Amino acid sequence: MTQLAVRLGDLASSGTTINFETLGLSETVVNSEVAEVASGPYAPLLAEAITHALEHDDHTWDEAAARFSSGFARQPSVLHLTSALETLLASTTTAKALARPLSSALLTDLDQTVQSLPLLAAARLEGAVRLAVSKAVSPIRVWGTLEELDTRGPEDFLERLPRILGLALDCWSQDEQVITEALRALLKDLAADEAGDVDAFVELGCDELRSALSAQSLAQVSEHTTAARTWFNAAEAAEEARHDAQAYAAVCDAVLAFTAGDSIAVSTAAENLEMALQQRDAWHWGMHQPAWLQPQLAAEVAWGRLILRLRRAAELLAEDVWMEPWQALDDVLSAYSAARTVRPLGPQDGQGLALLVEPAVEDSFLRNQALLAQLRRAAAAPEGHPGLSFDRDTAVELVSGIDRRVASAVAPAGRESRTPATGDTADDGPSEADLERAHRFAPTTVTKLGIDFTAGLAQNLSDDDLVAIDGLTHTEDLARLRNSDPVVVPLLNQFLKELSAFPDFVGETRRTFSILVEQTLLFLKAAADLDTATAFGEGRYDTSNKRVKIRDYRRRFDKADGDSVPLENDLQQHFHYWLLSGQISGLVQVEPINQALGRADILVHFSSRRYLTEIKKTATKNTREYLEGKYIAQAAEYSNTNSPFSQLLVLDLTEKLKAGTLRLNELAWVAAHCPPGASINRAVVVGVVTGNRYTPSDFS
Repeated sequence: MTQLAVRLGDLASSGTTINFETLGLSETVVNSEVAEVASGPYAPLLAEAITHALEHDDHTWDEAAARFSSGFARQPSVLHLTSALETLLASTTTAKALARPLSSALLTDLDQTVQSLPLLAAARLEGAVRLAVSKAVSPIRVWGTLEELDTRGPEDFLERLPRILGLALDCWSQDEQVITEALRALLKDLAADEAGDVDAFVELGCDELRSALSAQSLAQVSEHTTAARTWFNAAEAAEEARHDAQAYAAVCDAVLAFTAGDSIAVSTAAENLEMALQQRDAWHWGMHQPAWLQPQLAAEVAWGRLILRLRRAAELLAEDVWMEPWQALDDVLSAYSAARTVRPLGPQDGQGLALLVEPAVEDSFLRNQALLAQLRRAAAAPEGHPGLSFDRDTAVELVSGIDRRVASAVAPAGRESRTPATGDTADDGPSEADLERAHRFAPTTVTKLGIDFTAGLAQNLSDDDLVAIDGLTHTEDLARLRNSDPVVVPLLNQFLKELSAFPDFVGETRRTFSILVEQTLLFLKAAADLDTATAFGEGRYDTSNKRVKIRDYRRRFDKADGDSVPLENDLQQHFHYWLLSGQISGLVQVEPINQALGRADILVHFSSRRYLTEIKKTATKNTREYLEGKYIAQAAEYSNTNSPFSQLLVLDLTEKLKAGTLRLNELAWVAAHCPPGASINRAVVVGVVTGNRYTPSDFS
């Protein structure tokens, strides 16, 4: 053991302050041994001495500090590396002085470390990201490292990756579009990986909330808040003890309920938030919380304060008369201004939540002229306030907002049944007011069925009716999240977002095709997981030939034996059986005729809407480009006389290596096809079932 290590151990044992003076060793000895000690178990103690010297501007030990990083790059212990980093990064002076060499040490040979010591690699990456987000070092190298990360790495590394990516998004989401998109893509990949799915759900939800806070339009803030709630609900459904997800879901519930004027729902959401935070505190009592997670905890406190203000304001705005008008006005104005001033997550450079909260407050005053009269009088004569803290500026701003709404005739007439204005007809389409009401009162319905469809409903429905419909839509969405496999949920959400780019993906088409796509994704997962007996049942026979027992077409086969080569029919029957066992069993047909001058493989009818699934096999290539070039046109052809949406399932019989198979999110995607001369894009959901595959036991 080196002299430096011995002295560090002695000082720690005796409780003596650790610095280079108390060590009592010469510069020569320290400089020659510092790199070796930095790579061993005494690195955290050495970090204390280096931090003391740099904070006290003692340049005697600059060389020792410079040599520390080179040895620290060889540190093999997660515990020692993390402890030393906490000491170094807790000091702003030390972090700035050692930023470049320390960042270089943490990122050196990170790819190899991910494979050999995944937990250590995660700790090193976290340290490098913390240095970059603190602006102690240029983030360029860290960005490059993040962009090159492979989400098929060891599970121990992937489990810790979502939180690191969330930290990066929190700092760079508003500034660097290129790295932001790369980080989001990584999180979406992790959301489909069981190793990091729940953490990825939460971080994607937080990212949507950041986007909501910086949104510039009502449509954007409504869309992002609803999307955030979906991610948090998915995390809550996947892991019961995920209290942070429960808390953030309650935040979204409260904001959206306040927007809809539902004081009871706001109160319920506030209670759920309080309960989730209490449970989280109880579970983490006495546990160490890393420094880089402190901002997230502070954000939860800020959200809690905002929701309490919204809860109180919602209760007051639901009353007909205020018995204590000045106190009531204080509480309402506090909620009105908090939507702009509270910064619960990341930067907020747009109107954000104010676009949801402010109109809801203004509407409440418009519906109750007595309360509006109190507001006007208070704004005109603030000296009547019994205290000294009346926010007259906010009161004046609120009155001005109400007057603008009245003058422009944008404000809805209230919660009575709405009748079209003179001259309005169904052919006129939704007005700007209808579009706004759709985003405010039915955001989940907008997400699921499209803005045009929901705004069309808003033309002839009251606000209360829109809120009721949105509640049903959200309840159905929760049921889907809680009953579906968590691996499928993010992939389905991604598909729905991509399909929303097609103009026809609205209303009933959106609802029905979404059901089929979900069943197809669940089938692809089952086909990748279930063993032969579970997938097909014992003694299952071909429906067309009762003497032929169904074989497992997914397993390895002998190419020399032509009879054993799987056929398209094998995949077709398996998919057919799957659909028959699910919620659309009565809507499925096999090989119906008179479809695009021929017959299709599997047809699913939803009343007048029909969606066809084409079944193919390939033993040549399995790339996306090859499969789309060879089969996509045929799959799309069947949708020429109905909704332009169809599916393609391909049995991949190409030769496989004993190195694993592709993941579910690599085997399914949404493709677009537009024939020559056509103006309407057809959408085809493509799924690949891996055949000719080895079992896990074959790899060893």
